[in-house]
Amino acid sequence: MTLPLDFVIPDGWTAVDPGDSGAVFVAVHDASPGEFVPNITVSVQQRPDEASIDAIAAEAVERLSRTMAGLEVLSRRDVGAPAAPGVMQLLRLRTGEGEELIQTQVHLTVPGPTPADRLVLELACTAAPATARRLSPGFQRFVGSVRVRQHEGMQQ
Repeated sequence: MTLPLDFVIPDGWTAVDPGDSGAVFVAVHDASPGEFVPNITVSVQQRPDEASIDAIAAEAVERLSRTMAGLEVLSRRDVGAPAAPGVMQLLRLRTGEGEELIQTQVHLTVPGPTPADRLVLELACTAAPATARRLSPGFQRFVGSVRVRQHEGMQQ
């Protein structure tokens, strides 16, 4: 699925081919050799069902927990507006190798002309804990810059 998105890639990040990751956009940040490479991913899914944005965020946690040795939800809060609700959640992850990571997820609703046309964007930034704190302001700017591009023929 492609969705015409506009956004500003933060300084220090480089867009890379998402490959078969399921994401529509992936960017990486420089890391020292042997360190986890911080990344930003953007995924899009059509959600014609009536699941709330909170339920969709919980699904993301469940899906991620199946691939991690440990996962803890550190915080979750509502973002966005009533017409386009969103959720931000901060997760502590532990890989099978025992590496600890922090992932910030932002789930944003993109309402469609009908409820069946609703899309949900999942924006995530994953990094080692000390790096995550340093990169957080750039990720926040990235999230704030995301816009769905309106084009000719698209209903508003």
